[in-house]
Amino acid sequence: MKKHVSKKVILLILLNLCLAFQAQAFELSTATKSDQRFYHRAFELALWAMPATDSFATREAVIRDLNGKANDIAINTKPMDSDIHLVALQTQTPYLQGAIDLRKGPIVVEVPEATKESHLYGVISDAWQRPLEDTDIGLLGWDKGKGAKYLVLPPNYDKVIPQGYKVMQSRTFLQNYLIRSISTAGWDAAVEYGKTLKIYPLSSANNPAKTRFLDMSQQVYHAAPAFDADYFNLINMVIQEEPINDYDKNMLGMASYIGIKKGKPFMPTKHQRKILEQVAKDVQNYLIEISNGISWVPAEGQLGWTRFNLFPEDIKSGKRYIYENENGAIDYQRRGAITYWAYCMPAVLGSGTMYNVAMVDANDKPIDSSKNYRITMPGDFPARDFWSVFAYDSHTRTFIANGTKGRHLSSNDDLVKNSDGSIDIYIGPKKPTGKESNWIETISGSEIFIGLRTYGPKESVLKGEYKIPRFEIVE
Repeated sequence: MKKHVSKKVILLILLNLCLAFQAQAFELSTATKSDQRFYHRAFELALWAMPATDSFATREAVIRDLNGKANDIAINTKPMDSDIHLVALQTQTPYLQGAIDLRKGPIVVEVPEATKESHLYGVISDAWQRPLEDTDIGLLGWDKGKGAKYLVLPPNYDKVIPQGYKVMQSRTFLQNYLIRSISTAGWDAAVEYGKTLKIYPLSSANNPAKTRFLDMSQQVYHAAPAFDADYFNLINMVIQEEPINDYDKNMLGMASYIGIKKGKPFMPTKHQRKILEQVAKDVQNYLIEISNGISWVPAEGQLGWTRFNLFPEDIKSGKRYIYENENGAIDYQRRGAITYWAYCMPAVLGSGTMYNVAMVDANDKPIDSSKNYRITMPGDFPARDFWSVFAYDSHTRTFIANGTKGRHLSSNDDLVKNSDGSIDIYIGPKKPTGKESNWIETISGSEIFIGLRTYGPKESVLKGEYKIPRFEIVE
């Protein structure tokens, strides 16, 4: 005779398991002084390494989740959803994404010529997410849509450089790239055109092997780091494989205190891993907590909207995304806070895209995932290409795992329009009657960030002369 377990017993079991887990959690306030020092050093190290961990997480994801290798290209042949863990990307265009490994020598990135319908737009960045040679690639980049063979050189490369290439000198061995394939002929045409990109070693340039494309659609692809103890394995990879900037040498000392030393295996004890697990979670929560004011600051001329907290020096030629402060020191907290929300930012901001986040609604109340919002996008919004309204989960940094596994909406989508040509976009847990196609679903109680991307922003919106509409509460 089968025995039935009551719901009350099941709840008691779950409660005891939860209490047991909490009892095992690392408590900084009651830790020994040695553990407290370990915690604080690991915390600062995790902030410092933020942009590089994203880069190495991408390489590891290609290998682990797509059964690929460095220099293969990941592409989403279907619109992205919450199964693809890439930082704050969109659903309107296919992406070409992955890692380039220069440890065996230079790599060629062959960008196709733009057609009447299709072109590429993107950037190649080093392991610290600094664009190579201060330039993007594709129609709005160095090749201006004419196509080009880019030769990416490893650090301190001193061999003869052949003719016929546009040279990109990297300061690291690992590179990340993020390239959009854009086509007026539709999604499938954009995918087909994107697959004309080629990546191969310079050593085989006379007879390159066919570039491998790996489909990251409709499967779990963790190309962003999880904030757990394994986050420090990514930091160990950075320190083992990459040259260290002069201004980062003190951080190598910090890393050595927690057992990460160049040329040595990283083998934290079970007790240390418990501390590292807590550090990673606390660092993530801290980066979310300091977003408003550190990552994002008020956008000039746009009431209620924010932009990335970038200084003129941050995007100056030769200084892009190094994040020096006024004293010439590296502000790794601000760098970490910005790169938490952004991945492979364009070398030239404003040329192709503009990003704005709303921390508050039209009544200046903080955005709340349990509330329902509406933003009315005018029919004449000043975007040369298109606009896109987004909502992300703050902890995954990607699409909300809702009923549609995440969704963004844009002026390119088939949406219900108002009589004046404007479009109402709804964000919230409640479905708007009659305008379900215009709805991005949120999950009450989760932390979210919402906003607007403008692709091909015109001068009027860049300068704040055109006022971006705001999110209004819908009762």
